[in-house]
Amino acid sequence: MNTGAFNISTIVKGLCASLCGGLLFTMLHIPLPWMLGPLFVTGGFSISGSAIATFSGGRQTGQLLIGSALGQYFSPEITRHIVTFGGAILLAGFSTLIIAWLGGKLLSRISGIDSTTAFFASVPGGAAEMAILGERAGARFDRVALSHSMRILLVVCTIPVILTWSGTSGSDAYEPMSKLINIRGLAALLLMALAGGALLFRFNIANAWLLGPLAVSFLLTVNGYTLSAMPPTLLITGQLLIGWALGVRFEPELRKESFRFMLGTLASTLLSLILSVLLGLSIARYYGISMPTMALATAPGGISEMCVTAKILKLGVPLVTAFQVARIAILLTVTLPLWRLIQERVVRQSNT
Repeated sequence: MNTGAFNISTIVKGLCASLCGGLLFTMLHIPLPWMLGPLFVTGGFSISGSAIATFSGGRQTGQLLIGSALGQYFSPEITRHIVTFGGAILLAGFSTLIIAWLGGKLLSRISGIDSTTAFFASVPGGAAEMAILGERAGARFDRVALSHSMRILLVVCTIPVILTWSGTSGSDAYEPMSKLINIRGLAALLLMALAGGALLFRFNIANAWLLGPLAVSFLLTVNGYTLSAMPPTLLITGQLLIGWALGVRFEPELRKESFRFMLGTLASTLLSLILSVLLGLSIARYYGISMPTMALATAPGGISEMCVTAKILKLGVPLVTAFQVARIAILLTVTLPLWRLIQERVVRQSNT
């Protein structure tokens, strides 16, 4: 079999598995069916060693669709409302570094891996981005990437499920400004979103294909321009593509990974999740915000996954988006310089 045919066949298999997973989870009334269904089914195939793949740019396409939709929630009134919570947004972002440091200590103690790898494996700033930054600091790329993949899976499978099965529903009256679908307006929105993603990607900005479209949609909405609402079919497609892409990242090596590392990652993720949610609940109580909204806003999951959950449950999409985007921006900017500064100080102290 030639390589091209093999690639096409594995992509088709991935698409069929994702569709089956989404339909199955929908029939079972499982939360986030079009993200978790594809993730679990394709992940199961991947771990079992079955040849399965997604197409190049699949996750980026999903992020573009989700980012374009999320930006439509930022009306001028809502944006002014969010500015009020600027201090809390910064507090949550920088507190994540302390939580990650504690999680890294726990991961290192349980698994026995070096402190650099453990730290970068515990900072919730994006799997690929943290793996790259960690490698520059001397961490093991594969362990960092694997730990983050497990973290996203665990967070996505706990917080949204708990909120949904507890009967939580939106008390925040956030709605996208545009509710009417206009084909020409939608085409223009997606083209501008594509340009925004490409621009950020050109400058090597992390999560470019989510943040670029989000910025474009945000700027249009906050200035009162409503080109078109996002069709539900495209929102489902975006979730499916993200879940599919996450699932195929799981390798058969997961079955061979040391039990201590897997246990350490689980413990580290649970610690980070508990501390992050407690921080969110404290902020919610101080500012009088919905507690479920702040649980999502501070949860150490992926931006796309947490914001999609907020959208489906109608839990303050702009606030969740603002907190998650700010956290990622802070972590990607501060983590590597801060770690190098800490290591230099450790070296100086050991030489004195």
